[in-house]
Amino acid sequence: MIAACPRCRTGEVVAVLRVPYSWTNTSGKPVRGRSDILLCTRCDAADPVTGPLITHFTVHGTVPDGDDLLLRWIDQAKPRKPDEHALRAEFDAWRQGDL
Repeated sequence: MIAACPRCRTGEVVAVLRVPYSWTNTSGKPVRGRSDILLCTRCDAADPVTGPLITHFTVHGTVPDGDDLLLRWIDQAKPRKPDEHALRAEFDAWRQGDL
């Protein structure tokens, strides 16, 4: 899978790690979802964990299940936190009727 990276808009996404999550809402019901963690040829190339994995994807096109490079990425991958300032600005725009 190769797509434009939504973070930098110039790199290519070569892999997506889907991480499940869940919590219990105020009514006691479970809420389940997933976060997608993207592996971008530009954004993640300098990282000592993801850089070699990107090189492997670029050369071979795929990584076998259980590969050490893949397992290292899975172990350290965390969903990105939302940009609090952008979230607040969007909320404010919504409240003012601008969205």
